[in-house]
Amino acid sequence: MSTRDLCEDDLIELLTAFYATVAEDELLAPYFAVVDMREHIPRIADFWSTLLFHTNRYSGNAFRPHLAMPGLTPEHFAHWLAVLEATVDARFSGELATRMKDFDHRIAFSMQMRLGLAPFVVYPSRAKVS
Repeated sequence: MSTRDLCEDDLIELLTAFYATVAEDELLAPYFAVVDMREHIPRIADFWSTLLFHTNRYSGNAFRPHLAMPGLTPEHFAHWLAVLEATVDARFSGELATRMKDFDHRIAFSMQMRLGLAPFVVYPSRAKVS
């Protein structure tokens, strides 16, 4: 783990690493196979920049794409969280890294509720992060 905290300039690299892991993940990869990551990552970086650094670069509805993902379960959300947190923890430590992980949990909880899913119980992580 790095002793350096996350900064806005790190978002693209962090998200690229996260989605590279997701692309190889048996549980999550099928949901992202049709996503153009060259387009997706900058948009998601804007989302995180808005949340963490108050840049107001993101506009849109982050929930809407999840409505088109049939078969999502609480395990998908728990695993998504585990992979993202492992990716953050492998690279950063500090207040903003912790804030990103806190937002992760709030986002996952909210999306599950809006999808009509009972929020997940923490599952053991199968996340492998390089």
